[in-house]
Amino acid sequence: MYLIDVSVGQRGFMPAATALAVRTIACCPGACHRPDGRLLVGIGVLTVTPNAEYGVAFAAGARCLHDGDTVGQLLDWLEPQLSADQACISWHNWGSVPFRLRALADPSRHPQIVAAAKDTGNRWRDMPRGHTWFLRQARACHLPCLCGPNARIDECDSSTPAFLLPDPITTASELIGEAVAGWQAWARGFCNFDDADHPAQAALRALDAWRADEPNAS
Repeated sequence: MYLIDVSVGQRGFMPAATALAVRTIACCPGACHRPDGRLLVGIGVLTVTPNAEYGVAFAAGARCLHDGDTVGQLLDWLEPQLSADQACISWHNWGSVPFRLRALADPSRHPQIVAAAKDTGNRWRDMPRGHTWFLRQARACHLPCLCGPNARIDECDSSTPAFLLPDPITTASELIGEAVAGWQAWARGFCNFDDADHPAQAALRALDAWRADEPNAS
């Protein structure tokens, strides 16, 4: 049984929004990243903005860990994606996405991420499983420990060689699709099915048209 967070719907439909999807993988204790034992390896976004010609316009992108990258660099990429006048949409990924980002972000380096992730009562719509039970995230293998059986946790190398990380090209495509699916699930919660002019209905039709023209946005 899932509990429904009714406040997500009560805050209303926002034509301007950024939907996020993240990929995390289990890892050895020495590679733990706050706030839990899962390593953040990729972020995908769908940006929705009002547009005079089309009603709304869409843009999508993703960034994944490559050899030598750090989680901080993923957040550096995300930081300019979050505009203060847009709602943020996310769905469950082994826990709350804004909670994870708030714990990982550096307030001096990622002020937009911190501000948005703290505002889960207003700006950030963090949909619980009860809203998104039908959505599925792609599988990703865990990161094995490379330090040997006798290494202490504080001695663990916690390295993340690229050949053990999820393929960044495949992961980026999957994350964009998951961000699109999350925003779509959120928008559908506001549709009055007897009102074709409802902003959410119009936005969903625009999304269908955009996806038809953008083969990488499925």
